[in-house]
Formats: sequence, structure tokens, C-alpha cells
Amino acid sequence: MLTMLILAHLLGDYLFQFDFLARWKSRSLWGVVAHGGIVMLTTLACAALVDPGWWRYAALIGVTHTLIDVVRARLIRTQNATWDMVYFLLDQAVHLGIIVLSVTLRPATVAGGRAVAPKMLAFVIGYLLLLQPAWVLLRFIVRGVWGAEAAPHLGVGEKYEPMVERVLIASFVLTGQIALVPLVLLPRRLTTVRVQDNGVGVLMQLTGHWAETLLSVIFAAGVGSILRIVMQGG
Repeated sequence: MLTMLILAHLLGDYLFQFDFLARWKSRSLWGVVAHGGIVMLTTLACAALVDPGWWRYAALIGVTHTLIDVVRARLIRTQNATWDMVYFLLDQAVHLGIIVLSVTLRPATVAGGRAVAPKMLAFVIGYLLLLQPAWVLLRFIVRGVWGAEAAPHLGVGEKYEPMVERVLIASFVLTGQIALVPLVLLPRRLTTVRVQDNGVGVLMQLTGHWAETLLSVIFAAGVGSILRIVMQGG
């Protein structure tokens, strides 16, 4: 059940939190409530695959998620990138803590539900982490540690290109083709330049802060390594 609820959290809090919904959340509490409703429905759906009778606790997770987001939107406002990072990490820690506590207090039974293949679930969670969750996490960390000038706010700057890079890097590590990882970073960072006598040269340059690139590679390689261990497990 725990892994299914983590999947539900990744889906509801990230994948299904579209850009227009994020903007709505920043303007109105109704946006926060709508987001909480999506989290609740996602949690109920994922929990039902394991134990349909667990719906009360799934609903409780959705309600507490909404209340936490309301408190954060209403009472916690800051223009400091470091505190933004701290509040984001605390927010995620509390959400995940409630999930773990709920599973601990009321362990699920598979009676009436369907068992989900653990390896398949691990792969789904791993690749989901490489998308929106990694983008948000790395952006908060880079801004919080290296300063607001190191990376733009969420919703600004490159988003999908780094996601593709992380998926490719993780896939190469997963399949044991680590030598191909550096090639993933080249396309977005090579620029043609004019040199003397009408020649053409190639220049490699960073597309963003070095820390964001480095952390992105480390994160993707780590996910790929974990999935490789899972794949090779019994």
C-alpha cells in the first residue's frame, strides 16, 4: 500500500498539477481546494487497487493534504529563496509523513483488491520522479542554496528538455550503457559559431546553472542505478 500511496502522491501533487492549476493556486484558495480534490481522487483510486476498504484513510490523506496546502498558501509567504526551499521540503516531508503514519496505523489487506507487481510499480515511480518532481525539487534546491539568481522561478526557463535528459540518463544507467550518458548532455549545449575564413566551429556552453545540471545528472543516475538493482533482484 505504501508504494501505491507514494505513486498517488507523485501523480496528484505533481503530474496532475498542471500549469494553469499551479497559477490558480497562487491566486485563489479555490485553486488549492481543486488541487486537494485531485490529490484525494488520485489517492482513492490508487488505494482501491490494493484494498478497497482502505478508502477512509485515503480520503483522510486527501483532506489533510488540502489543509496543509491551505495553511501554506494563507499563512506562509516569503520572497526569500532559501526559505522557499525549506518550506517546500517541510511541506513534502509532512505529506509523506502522513502517508507513512496512515499505513502504519491501518495496514492494508489485499482482500477484495488486486496485488500490483512490485517491480512494475518501482519502474513507474522511478520514471515519474524524473519528470515534474525532479524539476520542482532541483529548482527549489538550486535557488535555495546558490541564490535566486542561480535559477528562475518555477514556470520560467527550460522544463521539458531536462526531463528528457534525465529519462535518457536513467535508461542508459539501467541498461548498463553508462558510456552513453555524456552524449545526452551534448545536444542542448553545443552551439555553432563562425570562425576565421568563413569556417564553422562548435562551442559548448552551459544552458543553466552548473549545480542544476550536476544535480540533475546525479539524480537521474541514482534512479537508474536503483531501478537496475530492482530489475536484477529476484
